[in-house]
Amino acid sequence: MNRERKYISRTRITDPENGTVPTCVGKINPKLYGDGLQNLCRKTQDNLSRLSTNMADRLEPCLQYGIKHWHPNDRPKSAYSAKSYATPPDPKVVRWHDTNTMFADSRIFDNVRRPVTDISEDNESDSLSMTPGPKTTFCYICSTLEEHQRHLLQYRPKRPVSAKPRIEYVAPKPRLKKKIEEVEPNIGDCLYRVDIYTGDKVNAGTSGEVYITMKGSRDVLYKTRLAKKTSNFSFMRNTKESFFLKGPRLGNLEIITIEHEGGKKNLRWYLDRVEITDMKSGMIWVFKCQDWLDNSDSRDLIGKEKEQPIIDYDITVYTGNKSFGGTDANISLTMYGANGQSQKILLVDSSKGQTCFEKGGVDRFRIPQRDLGELKKIRIEHDGKGVASGWHLEKITITTNAPKQIYYFLYGGFIGKDVGKGHLYREIFAKKSLPKEVTTETKGPKTTYLVTVQTGDVKYAGTDANVFIQICGKDGKATRKIKLDDARNNFERGATEQFKLEAPDVGTISHIIVGHDNFGPGAGWFLDEVKIKRYILKKEANKYVKKEEKKREKKEQALRKSRENSPDQKRKQRRDEDSEEEEEDNRRKLVPPLYEECVFPCNEWLANDEGDGLVEKELKCASSMLRFSEDEQEEKVHYTVIVHTGNVKFAGTDADVFIQMFGENGRCSRRTKLDDSKNNFEKGMEDIFELDDINLGTLSHIVIGHDDSGMGAGWFLDDVIIRKHLSQKEIKAHKQKEKKKFKDQMKAKGKQKKKRQESDTEDEDDEVPIRTPDYEEFHFPCNKWLDSKEGDGEIERTLKCKKKQLHYEGGVNQGEHSTMYQIIVTTGNKSFAGTDANVYIQLHGRKGQETPRLPLDDEKNNFEKGQIDVFKRLDVNAVILTIESVDVGPVSYVTIGHDDSGPGAGWYLDEVKVRRYIQKNEAKEYVKRGRQKPLYEESVLPCKRWLSSSDDDKKTERQLKCEQRTLHYD
Repeated sequence: MNRERKYISRTRITDPENGTVPTCVGKINPKLYGDGLQNLCRKTQDNLSRLSTNMADRLEPCLQYGIKHWHPNDRPKSAYSAKSYATPPDPKVVRWHDTNTMFADSRIFDNVRRPVTDISEDNESDSLSMTPGPKTTFCYICSTLEEHQRHLLQYRPKRPVSAKPRIEYVAPKPRLKKKIEEVEPNIGDCLYRVDIYTGDKVNAGTSGEVYITMKGSRDVLYKTRLAKKTSNFSFMRNTKESFFLKGPRLGNLEIITIEHEGGKKNLRWYLDRVEITDMKSGMIWVFKCQDWLDNSDSRDLIGKEKEQPIIDYDITVYTGNKSFGGTDANISLTMYGANGQSQKILLVDSSKGQTCFEKGGVDRFRIPQRDLGELKKIRIEHDGKGVASGWHLEKITITTNAPKQIYYFLYGGFIGKDVGKGHLYREIFAKKSLPKEVTTETKGPKTTYLVTVQTGDVKYAGTDANVFIQICGKDGKATRKIKLDDARNNFERGATEQFKLEAPDVGTISHIIVGHDNFGPGAGWFLDEVKIKRYILKKEANKYVKKEEKKREKKEQALRKSRENSPDQKRKQRRDEDSEEEEEDNRRKLVPPLYEECVFPCNEWLANDEGDGLVEKELKCASSMLRFSEDEQEEKVHYTVIVHTGNVKFAGTDADVFIQMFGENGRCSRRTKLDDSKNNFEKGMEDIFELDDINLGTLSHIVIGHDDSGMGAGWFLDDVIIRKHLSQKEIKAHKQKEKKKFKDQMKAKGKQKKKRQESDTEDEDDEVPIRTPDYEEFHFPCNKWLDSKEGDGEIERTLKCKKKQLHYEGGVNQGEHSTMYQIIVTTGNKSFAGTDANVYIQLHGRKGQETPRLPLDDEKNNFEKGQIDVFKRLDVNAVILTIESVDVGPVSYVTIGHDDSGPGAGWYLDEVKVRRYIQKNEAKEYVKRGRQKPLYEESVLPCKRWLSSSDDDKKTERQLKCEQRTLHYD
């Protein structure tokens, strides 16, 4: 059916005043944009007119954008007028869009689409179709249908995704080289020397306690007593007493407080002055007092910095003649002397237009500085600025004028970011003179040197470069650089090679210089150690014999005098026999030496890309011994190495582990690989290795690490225990020492009888209770990762000895040094509280004594839920027969744990009770004090926590403190 169409008459769209049209973006002039925009504006104006006609009686228009439009969110009252809606519409049925979007719901235009009777002949309003059709959303702000559809697509809600989410690939973070930064010294790192000057007055000294408080510009060192180890120490008249105090960096000292306490009431002390020296910087402050300090008196003293003499240091820097040896970086120097250190000095040439530190150049600087005393070392560094900032330093010489002295600092290598470990600094020790090369034509005859070179057993340790050596003596003589080469393929990994050299005799060897020319690919070389046998010439051997004869004559004269002055005939007779035996021994040993054997440990890389980047090093002599025959071999001893791997996640390793031991005498063992037929170094395991090596004496430190080979090579090392079995010579020396010590103690206590004092017979030696030592045990704690990806990234560590103990053969006597322990372990009454893991305990005493780890096992089903287990054992002898048992005294705390083996290894421990049976000597002390003789001492150590790798704090070992201690009697 045809509908009558009402045409709306053409309206004037422009403003008669200025020809503009109101739009949603403001008023515009359509004439400026052509017919297309004018037609669009007419259609928009017709649509707005129609809306205004049909909706004027329903909604109030909004003029927010300059155009009349309607959105009921802003006018809710008009939207619910009685003419349109009898009741408010259901919000679920009638949905209004956001006012910012300016979309109207299609229901609003129902009345607009109703048929009308008025028809106009204008066809320009065809944008509104009056024929019935599907309801579409009409936007009364959008000007075209395309813009309207674009808006609908933009604000259309997203459909829910039914597919599985894609796994997003997360790339691992790049591994960056860690920059090692210098850390400021901690509290206690600075050392101060405090000099107290007591005045020259009558009764100026004091025996009272003296305290000092120091305040500086940066920090304060609080009240500290000035005392020495002697019990009867006092400040004497007209004396100087020095004290060394550790504290924080105080800066410039401003004021100190001296307090005088203790002693008699009328005790007085005359203090002249106080001088304080910063041992690091060398600065000295003087605090004058010159007054009496009464008892319980304090005095605040204001100080002044002491003026020190200024001297000139002439510094000459030699840059190497290597390719790219020069640098444009800023070079700094710090000098260290006997009187402290200088500030960091920037080496800059004052002359304009002259560049420093060029290839093959020599740069001279004159630096005025306070007198540092004898120079010990320097620290040379640069900031790494500029292109190719690496710098080849040949050497540095420093000359002082008062007194005149030349110090040599030899280096001969590059300093840069791409050299060795990338450090931009080096510390070089001073030399007062350089060795002079000697030849057979000028000075001295030739001798034979037998050089033994040990290459390390590490990855890529070998080299094909040309290796040389220079031998230097104590008298300043030195050989030329001699090439070490023969027909073999020398200096391969783990190889030991000997070279026989004929060179001028330099006398007693002090140090050697060894290196290579860095020729060929992979020229880096890991040197373990060098041994040199210098065959002694006849002239030197005769000189040695004459010297020993003089010593023997002096000793014989001393023995004759002692025999003449002795009143006892028996003692005379015995001393005569002893002296005759000693003389025979001396005549038997008085032969000229054959050769001198020197050991030079290195244990470092000689490579440009490893360590400090040097290919030439100076090695000092660690030990020197005279040998009297070729058959005389170096003494070797047996070592037992016990390695404990930590009980943390992924603690084990399959890499090749090595160890090297160092003695206090400067000698070191070979770098030995720790391996046997077992699967070593697993989590929580104890691995034992037996080694035979040279006698190093008392061990000072060890170097332990691995080659980082294989998957998951990281290793968490708990500690290392080394047992050094003593040689016969060491056992004999120890017995003599113990014998002498025992005699001195007996004489001091006055318990020797007069008969024994008068007659010193041989039977006396048998009565002295001397124990035979078996081995000496050294403890090296670590408790760190040896992993390139964990902690500090180190796979090799130097561990210092923290504890050493001497053990004796066959244990100890039952009544003297060991005791019986009864250990009562109570397992908690919780679900799954029991365990089948291997449980151990370690007892610790008040004075630091401790037992080894004692396994708690009596072949029963122990440590079940709510169960009480009792263990009796004689300390260690029932577990490991070779370990000496020690009575730790009153138990302070215990270490208890398990190896976390088996399913459900978690264990809930309630408490531990330790009953220590009192020894005879300790029981006598109670009786002397008038107390009853005790039977045992019971210590209660509560826990009430899980020892489990999956519960609580995931620890399988705990330290339990003693909270109750009681004595039990017969």
